[in-house]
Amino acid sequence: MNFLKNNSKLVIVFSLAIAFVLFLNIIMRMHPILNLFLYLAAKEYLWVVPILIGIIFGIWQYNNNVKRKISNERVEIFNATIRTIQDVLQNSASTMQLLILDMKDTGVHDDIVQVAEKNIEELKKAISSLASVDPMSIQLKELNKRVSVIRMDK
Repeated sequence: MNFLKNNSKLVIVFSLAIAFVLFLNIIMRMHPILNLFLYLAAKEYLWVVPILIGIIFGIWQYNNNVKRKISNERVEIFNATIRTIQDVLQNSASTMQLLILDMKDTGVHDDIVQVAEKNIEELKKAISSLASVDPMSIQLKELNKRVSVIRMDK
């Protein structure tokens, strides 16, 4: 089904060609494909058929390889981006932990320290959510629910 979704124009053209050939065969009593093969056999050009099939198959394989390479590169870029974001968040969490220690040493009110500790916990949850992301089966809505800073459901 994925093939049909990605190549809808190709499927439409192919379907129209089949419908046209069936129309010629059934309604007009003409047989264009059979006539083509009979012509090629008469002229001894039947070798053209496997060569054309091979060329079409080669183009199809080349297209699949290019799509696979692009997909792999996107996954690598996604993984590098996630790692970079995790590093930035981890550095922020470390800085906030040092800030909390400094706040405790200087005698800052405990409510402010608790808010900062809560923010660190949210950062750690975001880091673990990003670590669990699989780029091949990413569900953006689920990731948004786990990582979102703004909670709409509260």
